[in-house]
Amino acid sequence: MTEVALIVKSGSWLYDGLVRHEVWIVRQNFDYYFDAGFEDSPEDLNEHGELFQVVVAKDGVVLSVMPASHSMEEAIAKAHQTIQQSIEWDDHRFQPLFGGRHYRLF
Repeated sequence: MTEVALIVKSGSWLYDGLVRHEVWIVRQNFDYYFDAGFEDSPEDLNEHGELFQVVVAKDGVVLSVMPASHSMEEAIAKAHQTIQQSIEWDDHRFQPLFGGRHYRLF
């Protein structure tokens, strides 16, 4: 299976009130943390065969990847709960990510 990941919502916030960081909601057909060959159960995708991953980045470089959600609404709520800062959802980035689990912009 080819891994497909697409940024479907994006925003930013000021880390420590000073440094702009990005948050992306990524719709994908795989679980970032699922290790084929080491699994205890099948990959937990939603009924459409996808998940929504929350990714934190700075200057387009991925810093962290939060556990996946089954819907975009759940992923947005998880982003707010984890970041605990005011996120400006400006949707400045709608694009595919490349490299499968490596999440590259180009």
